[in-house]
Amino acid sequence: MQKSYTKERSISYYADVLCITPKYLSQVIHNISGRFASDWIIDFVILEAKALLKSRKYTVQQVADMLNFANQSFFGKYFKNKVGCSPSEYQKL
Repeated sequence: MQKSYTKERSISYYADVLCITPKYLSQVIHNISGRFASDWIIDFVILEAKALLKSRKYTVQQVADMLNFANQSFFGKYFKNKVGCSPSEYQKL
């Protein structure tokens, strides 16, 4: 996941790489960690987004592009839903 999370956020992608079903991957991850596979993927993406935004080297648009979001608006909604503030607000904190 560490190699692909910036481009792939679907459980089925990671299951295909491992040659197992998405359902089985989800079950194994949940049994071991108590968390859903999608939560792990989201956490990786948000952690990277936070680090990129805090570095202040990149604009919100550049971060959205780097994390392979369709556009800045979608990235902003995704980020705000998970973090509670917009990417630009987070960058100013």
